Amino acid sequence: MLKTLRSLFANRCPQCQRTIQSRQDSLHVLKYCPQGHYKEETYATLGVRIVYDSK
Repeated sequence: MLKTLRSLFANRCPQCQRTIQSRQDSLHVLKYCPQGHYKEETYATLGVRIVYDSK
């Protein structure tokens, strides 16, 4: 049950379903697919989220 619950909140690539990797520094959070399908930048101080989706 706990494994199923965790899988609902796991970030996955919309194309290949691999787990999204992330890096964080003082300015922004970068989430990306290891295969290069998806990239998301979040700037919390500005309240901005930019999603790059390569199709």
